[in-house]
Amino acid sequence: MRGDIERMISRHCLVAAALWLALGAFSVVAAEPKLLADPDAFCTLVNPNCSRCVDEAKARANELRADDPVLAWTRGKYEGGAIPIRFFLNPFRVISDTYGVFVFDPDAGFARGYEPSLDFSFYGWRNGILVMRHKDGTLYSTLSGIAFDGPRKGERLKPIATVATQWGHWNNAYPGSVAYRMFEKYQPVDVSDEENRDSKNTRGPVDPRLPAVADVLGVTIGGTHKAYPLESFPKEGGIIRDKLAGQEVVILWQPSTRTAAAYASRLDETESDHAIKLEFDASEPSAPFVNRETKSRFGVEGRARSGELKGKALRWIDSVQCRWFAWSSEYPETLLAE
Repeated sequence: MRGDIERMISRHCLVAAALWLALGAFSVVAAEPKLLADPDAFCTLVNPNCSRCVDEAKARANELRADDPVLAWTRGKYEGGAIPIRFFLNPFRVISDTYGVFVFDPDAGFARGYEPSLDFSFYGWRNGILVMRHKDGTLYSTLSGIAFDGPRKGERLKPIATVATQWGHWNNAYPGSVAYRMFEKYQPVDVSDEENRDSKNTRGPVDPRLPAVADVLGVTIGGTHKAYPLESFPKEGGIIRDKLAGQEVVILWQPSTRTAAAYASRLDETESDHAIKLEFDASEPSAPFVNRETKSRFGVEGRARSGELKGKALRWIDSVQCRWFAWSSEYPETLLAE
């Protein structure tokens, strides 16, 4: 009798073990990112002709709106530049240019830039995130810049300082900055309210800590990642301070353009350890971040617009506004701000 019971227990244990292994195998398969290749879905724009914002504002005055969303790169020659999303990034999704590689993924809710190259093109979607391809065949996530397949697998592209803002704000602040020549062939294409089916079909399970489409500012320092829900930011605008990977992080938030970006409390391109302490003062909406010591006012792009530090910029920290499902699938170990 006792032997029969032991054999029965042993048999049940084997069945349970087999079931556990099967479920484990299923979990591994389910967790494998889905890749959908469709390189012909969007044509890539390569090295378009350039102009200045002030000139292009006149050329397409009847079509460019003050609230037109733009991706602005905020450092480099001519104090950076701005790309109207409806005219360039929505129709093309990837721009491969000598100013940067600029990408737009409306379904994952982000636009950002990487170091200049003429060698990238749109490829498809993976984990709901737009994928681009280098001419050597390497495939990159456009959100993280990490190569996940091909000769350069494991490498990461260098992000450049960008913010998502609006045409009116940027053109008023930096009329002499770079813009693409808005030839008649570049017609505005409104961003659809409907989700792209291919993007949606490649998404995996969503981290339940936030709703899938919640907007966050994702911040990366080294191998540490943290998401800050935009809904938790002050409605009137302000400064969020934190410490990440041992480094002080200052997040500037401008709700009128729905722009957030992260910076170190140090000036860019300087060895000085002198901290730039900022306070929020909405009396000057276009530059509400004030350093009392130097009587300098900064815009959300992290550059001083007046005072002793006029023209100087804060050190940008790799940060991007996106949707939670995209950030958490790219960085499943991400921290989440309360």
